[in-house]
Amino acid sequence: MIAFATLGFGYEAPRTNMHSMDSCSIQYLVFYLRRLPLLLTLPFLTACEAFKPVNILNAIVPASGYTLEEGVAYGVGERQKMDIYFPDTPATVPRTIVFVYGGAWREGNRSEYEFVGQALAEAGHTVVIPDYRLYPSVVFPDFVEDVVDAMVGAKAFLEKHGGNDLAEVVLMGHSSGAHTVAMIASDTRWLEGSGVTPSALVAISGPYDLPLENPEVAPVFKGVKDTDSVRPVARVTAVHPPALLIHGDEDERVLPFHTRNYAAALAEAGISFEVQWLEGAGHVSAIAGLAAPLDSDDRNRRRITMFLDGL
Repeated sequence: MIAFATLGFGYEAPRTNMHSMDSCSIQYLVFYLRRLPLLLTLPFLTACEAFKPVNILNAIVPASGYTLEEGVAYGVGERQKMDIYFPDTPATVPRTIVFVYGGAWREGNRSEYEFVGQALAEAGHTVVIPDYRLYPSVVFPDFVEDVVDAMVGAKAFLEKHGGNDLAEVVLMGHSSGAHTVAMIASDTRWLEGSGVTPSALVAISGPYDLPLENPEVAPVFKGVKDTDSVRPVARVTAVHPPALLIHGDEDERVLPFHTRNYAAALAEAGISFEVQWLEGAGHVSAIAGLAAPLDSDDRNRRRITMFLDGL
């Protein structure tokens, strides 16, 4: 178990993201260890990689329900690529979901979130998972602009290859990725001229009331003069899309007050929203619980699909 030192601002110093388990995941540890001998036999995983919970999850996630278009470029950089999961059986009202993973703006890879693509594509939705440039190679706003560019690139790709008119997308993210999609949802300037409109926001465990004085956050947002310009809680307007906010009530990395404050801002602006508190869940399990092997009763996926069905 890796310890995280609280910095006192409601956003803890991240050492890892999906490569560690949180304090509420002892049952996951048993789950992982029981499958470790099998994983060590897989040719594409080294012994070290096999111990990463995210690799274990993806190795046992069903490779069914979707067709994967891998490594679609939306820019010229190595990290400006995306994976697109097409559902084998589209939902009655299929959506296109752009999922932005977390990692404190410092780490992460689209391939690590296959379990998210599989879960939502099997439910009948197209899922776009982009990589984006990371700190310290870039600082804000470059990684947000990458996600916007990925949405524009996905629109062009889908219209060319699938005949889909991607006019609306569902923005979805976890942790720092939830902050990114909340920024885009709460400020219409990001998507001006893109031809894409967010139809909904699904935000999981994000630092929406961003503490710029936090030493982990400050260098990423170096040069920002107006604190409120990077705090989604301060940017909500009447044109914010409907939102589903999900947060573990035992999250010790991004504290639950971020979601409470965002919900209050949405309520004040008259925006339709739901808040789902995950009892006993920490930061990692709030997203890891979406993986099919850990979601045997389909409860975690249904939280999202029922929200989308109600749009």
